[in-house]
Amino acid sequence: MSFKNVLCFGSLNPDLVYFIEKLPSPGGDIQSKKYFIRPGGTAINCAENIAMWKINTAVRGNSIGNDELGNYLVEHLNNLEIVHKDIIKDNTITPTCSIYIDESGERTIISSGYEKSNWSNLNNIQTYDSLLIDRYSIKYVKEELKKVKQNNDIFLTQAGYEEEIDYEIDFLVVSKNEIEVREANEILERGMAKWILLTSSNLPARLLSSDGVLEIVPPDFKTINATGAGDATAAYISAFGIEDVIDSVKKACAAGAIVAGTNDKPSLKMIDEISKLVEINPR
Repeated sequence: MSFKNVLCFGSLNPDLVYFIEKLPSPGGDIQSKKYFIRPGGTAINCAENIAMWKINTAVRGNSIGNDELGNYLVEHLNNLEIVHKDIIKDNTITPTCSIYIDESGERTIISSGYEKSNWSNLNNIQTYDSLLIDRYSIKYVKEELKKVKQNNDIFLTQAGYEEEIDYEIDFLVVSKNEIEVREANEILERGMAKWILLTSSNLPARLLSSDGVLEIVPPDFKTINATGAGDATAAYISAFGIEDVIDSVKKACAAGAIVAGTNDKPSLKMIDEISKLVEINPR
């Protein structure tokens, strides 16, 4: 099963990616071994994958500026045929995200500019059958978000956790360092989410529901760069749903492992092959 039209709502920004040995001490100075700039933000990262999987996708989120960085993002979305007509383009500065990746593959991220951005809304989403929203955007559309599942027959995936979840979602993909298991169980008990996937780089993930916990053991990949791995995982769930939740979660985790271990975009063929190496264990 796959959805026909997916809306990715969230952060839109260029990523400035730096590879370093380790972070400096306060007042220190370092040099990056290599660096690059790429279109990023959760909304764009997820939409790139979904578009590659031949599913119609659109993005909304923070405004982007009438500047070179904003034009860079628009050109990228045009090239991938990702719908972006509802992005606000104004005279604010396009937000950026600086990502520092050390030798172990761990990331330190500094995001800036969202607070001064104007944000799109969640109006007129009836044409979409799946909505993915990221943690950074929740506080800007929270009241609208409370009405999404009440007023629309739409599958709702959330990537990351920051604000209290007092609205209904179908699936939460979240890093273990963003939420405690106690909080996750409270979300399930209150009926705010049906499934929660707790991820953690190369370590086993956990799939939580009101029926219990499953351990998801990824293949033995060495993490090169985990940036975008969680987004690939969430993108797969939002694109293909959970009609067969075990199969979907195995493939979603495979998508994330491919990104972290190879820095490649995860094709459906690669996902299918790697998912066969993902183990499911009851806990």
